[in-house]
Amino acid sequence: MGRSACLFLFWVLAIGGCGPLDQESSDDGEEGDTYVPFNPEGKADTTVVVDGKSVHLGGPISFAAACDPGDRYVIAAVGDVLLHGGLQTQATQSAARFRSLFSDVDDLIAAADLTYANLEGPTARGVVASGAATTDPGLVFDGRVYTSYPQFNYHPSLIEDLIAVGVDVVSTANNHALDRRALGADRTVEALAEANLPWTGTRARSSASGNWHTATEAGGLRIAWLACTYGTNGIPDTQGQVLGCFDDTAQIEAAVRELAASPEIDAVIVTPHWGTEYVATPGATQIRLAHRLLEAGALAVLGSHPHVLEPWEKYKTSDGRETFVIYSLGNFVSGQQGMARRTSMILYLGLTRSSEGTITIHGVRHVPLYMHGRETGVWSVKAIDRSGGAAAARALVTAMFGSANLQDPDTPLSLASSCP
Repeated sequence: MGRSACLFLFWVLAIGGCGPLDQESSDDGEEGDTYVPFNPEGKADTTVVVDGKSVHLGGPISFAAACDPGDRYVIAAVGDVLLHGGLQTQATQSAARFRSLFSDVDDLIAAADLTYANLEGPTARGVVASGAATTDPGLVFDGRVYTSYPQFNYHPSLIEDLIAVGVDVVSTANNHALDRRALGADRTVEALAEANLPWTGTRARSSASGNWHTATEAGGLRIAWLACTYGTNGIPDTQGQVLGCFDDTAQIEAAVRELAASPEIDAVIVTPHWGTEYVATPGATQIRLAHRLLEAGALAVLGSHPHVLEPWEKYKTSDGRETFVIYSLGNFVSGQQGMARRTSMILYLGLTRSSEGTITIHGVRHVPLYMHGRETGVWSVKAIDRSGGAAAARALVTAMFGSANLQDPDTPLSLASSCP
């Protein structure tokens, strides 16, 4: 069978919802350029069938509440913070530390009222891969405490630098959450708590009965965030520190219903770590879970794990709400090669609060990004429409999402520009 036929068969199986394809073991290393594209027929959108129902993915998207009056807010979201060795080495040697990786887009992050990122890996001071405590070497990529693939661990100063660039909340539920075992998960959330960066999806052993979610507030808008992961690369979660998307689905669904009904919460956003790496079409298990969570009361679902972009979807719930899913935001910063793995976006999600307190989505925009550094050794994520180049990466983004929702990185942010 030819390569193109193999890729097409793989794409079809992924849509069909074969469990192992949706929950494969991780291969998050730097090398490789395998990629199964979203639009094999060259279309800017596609319709797949899941459980006998048509699901429209990708392409331009708009919302009925685009011009509704009320208080307006913008949430920004970026994908995986996945720091391979070269990126960590640069951060430890640069005066800007980890900010050197994403300072070229810090103004685009700051344009939002609230920003989310997926923190893919521990920030566990003084812990080796076995989970044992040791003397911390400080801000250095030593290959023992602070490491790259297959078991990541980042210096906790990363947290301060994410805050400095404008990140307000992170997910810690991913397949690398236990790369430093139970102690590493403890020390990661301790570091986040010390820095006052809200997180969701993991918890310390001392908080075994605590909540999995967190809440953020910006301009009076209070968002509940709930993260989960498909697994932890086969490392047993013996202490119940990581929320499982598929192992704990009923618990997650109940939590979403409770949070959505709370008078203290304006909206619920779920951030699942799911899907098949390097496959740009979401599997049926992703689509089913997203729809369940939106029906339970979530306003949006922001996915990660495939390390490539997957399409978005506007989903109308049975009670008439227009909700939103992006199945994968791709890699925000990473050392992976291959154009698709270096291509991502800043997603902007616009919310409106009516005079009655109802929250609706009024629009989405995106800024295509490309990770530079494989050729020069100077690692930095940049906005394609600002830096130039990366034409194939930009074409990948517009093929998947269309052009109508593009945001020019050098013009004021507008999510409903057609409104009077």
